[in-house]
Formats: sequence, C-alpha cells, structure tokens
Amino acid sequence: MATIHDFLKVMVDSGASDLHVTTGAPPQIRIDGGIKPLNHPVLMPADTKKLCYSILTDAQKRKLEEENELDLSFGVKGLARFRGNVYIQRGAVAGAFRRIPYICLFVQKSLYFLGLGT
Repeated sequence: MATIHDFLKVMVDSGASDLHVTTGAPPQIRIDGGIKPLNHPVLMPADTKKLCYSILTDAQKRKLEEENELDLSFGVKGLARFRGNVYIQRGAVAGAFRRIPYICLFVQKSLYFLGLGT
C-alpha cells in the first residue's frame, strides 16, 4: 500500500490544496474547490489508521485517542509543510491535510514585482 508521503506528493504535484483520507473511499485531493479521488482502492479502517498514525508521535496518538481529534503541523523534507486534522469518525481514524507553501504568496508576488523571482 502507498504511504501518506506518497499521497502528499501526488497532492503537491497535482497542485491540490488538500488531501482527505477517509474510510470507505479512496484518498481524495481538493483541486480548485472540487474533490478528485486518487487512483487507489477504497481505504479500510486499518488503512486510514496506518496512514494517519504514520505521521504522529506517541504523544499525539494518545491525545487523538483521548480527544477524538488532533490538529498538527509537519513537514516532508523536499516537498512541503502541511497542517493536518486527524480525527475519529464513526469509530475509524480519518484525516485532512492542507499544504502550506514554503514561500507565502505575498512574498512570491513581491519578489516577482521587484524582478527577483518568476
């Protein structure tokens, strides 16, 4: 099975803003406000738990299990930074992850107007 990092890479390479990992559906990405399923089999509860837990520390796993929800941020070297919300829904672990650009749009546009960027 693919890893969460594999799905995050597809998300970034596709220009998507979000990745959704939910039981009963394939992983899905959000592009221009629309949801697009990835070419992957439907995820089972064990799959979503394995995917989401792979990026959590032991302390974060405990907090998720106590509170049924966890907000976090993390980075994947050479790819991007992400904000995530991992939660327990109908007894299964699910997650939503949003890409945070390394260079904010304001800085990127400012560099462009100054002739320092593309």
